[in-house]
Amino acid sequence: MLTSYLSTAIRVSKKQKLHTLLNVIGFSIGIAAAIIVALFAQSQLIVDKHQPDANHVYRVHLDLRSVGVGVRGAIDPRMPQLMQKHSQIKDLLIISRIESLQYSGEPMADIVKVKDQRFKFKKAYVATPNLAEFVNISVLHGDLTQALSQPNLIALSQTESKRLFGDTDVIGRQLEYDGGSYEVAAVFADLEANTHFDFDVLMYLPKLQRGPFSSHVYLKLQPEADPNALAQEMTREMQKRAKNPNFKDIQFQFIPLTQLHFHTNGTVEMKQGGSYLALQVSVVLSTLLVIIASANFINFNIASAAKRAKEVGIRKALGASKSQLVTQFLSESLLTVLFSGFLGVVIVELALPHFNQLIAQPLTLVYNSLFMLGLVITLTVVGLFSGLYPALFISSFGAKKVLSGDFSRGRSSARIRKITLCLQGAIGVGLIAAISMLYQQMMLVKQLDVGYEKAQRIIIRELPSELIYQQQGNALLDELGQISGVAGWTLSDTNYATAINGGMHYTWPNGETYDGMLAVINTGYDVIDVLGLKLITGRGFSRDYTGDWYREQQNGETHVAILITKKMAHLAGYEKLDEVIGVTVTVPRRKLTAKVVGVVEDIRIGSVNNAVQPTSLMLGHVDGETANVVLKIAEGIDPDNVITEIEQVLAAHLNRRDIEVQSLYDEFLAAHKNELYTLTMLSIFSPLAIFLTLLGTFGLASFTTLRKEKELAIRKVLGASRIGLISLVAKEYLWLSALSMVLAVPLTYWLVGEWLNRFNERINQSIWIYGVAGLLVILLTWLTVVLVTYKVASRRPSSALRYE
Repeated sequence: MLTSYLSTAIRVSKKQKLHTLLNVIGFSIGIAAAIIVALFAQSQLIVDKHQPDANHVYRVHLDLRSVGVGVRGAIDPRMPQLMQKHSQIKDLLIISRIESLQYSGEPMADIVKVKDQRFKFKKAYVATPNLAEFVNISVLHGDLTQALSQPNLIALSQTESKRLFGDTDVIGRQLEYDGGSYEVAAVFADLEANTHFDFDVLMYLPKLQRGPFSSHVYLKLQPEADPNALAQEMTREMQKRAKNPNFKDIQFQFIPLTQLHFHTNGTVEMKQGGSYLALQVSVVLSTLLVIIASANFINFNIASAAKRAKEVGIRKALGASKSQLVTQFLSESLLTVLFSGFLGVVIVELALPHFNQLIAQPLTLVYNSLFMLGLVITLTVVGLFSGLYPALFISSFGAKKVLSGDFSRGRSSARIRKITLCLQGAIGVGLIAAISMLYQQMMLVKQLDVGYEKAQRIIIRELPSELIYQQQGNALLDELGQISGVAGWTLSDTNYATAINGGMHYTWPNGETYDGMLAVINTGYDVIDVLGLKLITGRGFSRDYTGDWYREQQNGETHVAILITKKMAHLAGYEKLDEVIGVTVTVPRRKLTAKVVGVVEDIRIGSVNNAVQPTSLMLGHVDGETANVVLKIAEGIDPDNVITEIEQVLAAHLNRRDIEVQSLYDEFLAAHKNELYTLTMLSIFSPLAIFLTLLGTFGLASFTTLRKEKELAIRKVLGASRIGLISLVAKEYLWLSALSMVLAVPLTYWLVGEWLNRFNERINQSIWIYGVAGLLVILLTWLTVVLVTYKVASRRPSSALRYE
């Protein structure tokens, strides 16, 4: 019996080549695209699920939105430590960047020497010895717990060990630094890509002497624990102990480890995380592609039913049961779907390398995985359900009705075709409108005036602060400034495109204070010119005013000049900006006196999703051990051509070749990678979904035209024009396209509006875009129908009526 079904399916496929070809091409392309998008979604969902007891681990975050900072994942660990003995807490892990220890009693060196070569550690952290209880980490050599239990011991990743020593068997080797040395006590395998943990160097976490210093704090809770109740209890304890009244609105949050990937964006994170939006878009796109491909499949099968009317009638006349006919057509449907799925997998293998380059992620198709099992199950279900209605529809007619020709006049089949076409058209309209406005929003993001210039700027990261923050004579900076194409330089401790490093609370002469975060950028001379800031009033930092530079007196008092943004001036109560020039502000806790010398336009630090914060720029002062140099590149000079020479100068002065040099514009784009991922997926797969919709329209228009071939021939004999015949066939499809537009606009408008609400600066939705999208779908549908109908309408009537 199965052999008979198979041979019949092959015979029918050969007889109906166009129908089979459209079915296979449409479904294989659709399923291939759905697989790729589903792979991306899976890569986002499985992050950190392989960690020990992942379902019971939470990271402690601090909600600082009440003071204008946001929710931070790097916190003062002392409060969680105080509650470590709580009955609901099973274990606690602290992990922190070594740069965070600069204010503690035991700062650690991160620049080491191997033989005559100097290196800066990459991704260096200190952690508590129980790290392996929270992180799935494979130790290749040595003892990781020992390395994290004693000072001056160190653990290296496989990659870092090879970078420093050229080998991984390096237990006992020494890394020298100014004033001491580290001994390698362990080497561990590089961490997997599907985790938010990202470190190459691990060291002992010293006891907190003074601080606080920011850390990532993880809690492993008891299975019966209530994380929300515990977070509230920790918040109440913090508010009870806090002396600052502004802490009353600050709250702790516990983020599950399995969801942390979507909450790890910002400079304090080990690795930049993903986006719920990108995940939602990928899931929706994957589902839509499968729906469109399945809808095409159903329509093609129903359309081909008329061509097999006599076959069905004869089979019934010869005694074939309804179940046998259903099995026959379901077998054909399943065979076509599985074959299309196989071709889809081939397409995926060919397309994945190019897609991976676009999203900068290593997606792979693993055949002995649950994903592939799910794919096979999905294909089987789609094949059965896609063929179920056509099978029931075909087998439901009696032999007499089928053989009499009444088969082709079934209203239910026409109704299904209209519904699926309308659904596909609505999807097409929605996708065209959505991607148009998403593109406009991302163009706004790229072109948004953030208060500083991103183009033609290069940032050199993490140079020693004591080396570059010098008021007079600096050979390194002088040589950088002499490089051909460099038009100026300044200093900075801030990564403008990502986040602020810190702030100060000024006290103004008029008594005004501000409880929220006042961002401070520690900078150098010529900052206005180099960064392209817009000076409103006053002056900038110039070497002609040597007294502007940060200076500390013997009694501990410090003096400095500052620039402030317009927003800070207004918050301080100065509506007329000229009045703030020359005003002296103080920070009593630091014994700091600062003189305002100029006002600049507001600066947007970090993502455009962040609100503009009141900001000041301070000359010559830096808190951290490292800082950055920003270079302005002359117009007409490609910044990439200057970077090589910059690296040579840095190597000559610092004996290092691992210093990060990057375009400020690239850094800005990296801060919006999740939005760009979303735009990339929509740009690729939305046109593909529209193509599949048109493919379905083409197939059904072919069927409709062939079914009406004799009618068209008779109309042509009676004097109907070619255009009139084409309009007769196209009219039905145009009405369905117009209806699909009506259905698509409200839902798309709401969904796009929800996405745009994530941005502080956003475009307004334009109704005309929806109109253009609808007209485009209508035009494409009309052209598709015309292309199919023109050939039939151009034939001589005798060719269709010769046997009548």
